[in-house]
Amino acid sequence: MSIVLSRLSDPRVTQFWDEEHVLATRMAKDAREPQPKQRCCVRNNHLWDLAAVYRAGLTWDAAMPTAFVFEGPVVDVQERMIEALTSKE
Repeated sequence: MSIVLSRLSDPRVTQFWDEEHVLATRMAKDAREPQPKQRCCVRNNHLWDLAAVYRAGLTWDAAMPTAFVFEGPVVDVQERMIEALTSKE
């Protein structure tokens, strides 16, 4: 495992290397209110280095669920991810 992919060791965290941009394309396509609009992380028209945190128990049906954290770069939003993962909301 690379250093980058080992930064977040919480068992609830799943990190992806999306070389073909399949997940990134779908995440951008399915983004909608009340999900926050990311202020960064678009490179060559693809999302990259973005953290998305979803409420527990949500499932991906016809569209991805809305995230309550949707921002990056990951190194800059680690504290927000930790807060979201430890929140009792």
